[in-house]
Amino acid sequence: MACLTAQALRSRAREAVLSAGGRGFVRFCAEDDALLVTDAVRRCGSEAQKTALMKALADAGFSVREEAGLLRLAPVDALLDALDMMQETQETDWDSPLHPAQALAKRLLTGGKTPLTDAGRRLVYLSLRLTGEPGKDVLSGLGAIRAQAAVMLRTGDRSGMRLCGAVLWNWCISEKEESA
Repeated sequence: MACLTAQALRSRAREAVLSAGGRGFVRFCAEDDALLVTDAVRRCGSEAQKTALMKALADAGFSVREEAGLLRLAPVDALLDALDMMQETQETDWDSPLHPAQALAKRLLTGGKTPLTDAGRRLVYLSLRLTGEPGKDVLSGLGAIRAQAAVMLRTGDRSGMRLCGAVLWNWCISEKEESA
């Protein structure tokens, strides 16, 4: 399987909307309880079309909640687990401009898999939102991930850290491939 990235998750949701005959935007959501948001439900002409849209999104691996005429999409845990399909990480390339992300990813990847808590899920969403941004914004936003991970470590919660590291490592791989 190719690296599952933030953009791949967004594309997956967009394809589900289109497959149900829907239209509208699919964007990253700023709040912590969802990763994506879409207005496709506003454009449904009937209750049957709305039901088909909700089913297509659920089949694509998203839990769906309607709020204020928008659908808030959160990837189910099984879909998030697909983020961590790596066999092993590579060494940090200290000469690369990506080395801050690589080093943080390696540090986060050291722990084993743990069930996601709400805080762990927020950490994974934070990393996905961040890696959906242009490269220099990702590198400047690493401090937010470090800070959230530090808060979690102080409470003894390592949930989501491995997945967060996998998101960052996948982003590094994608960036290297684009620049090659």
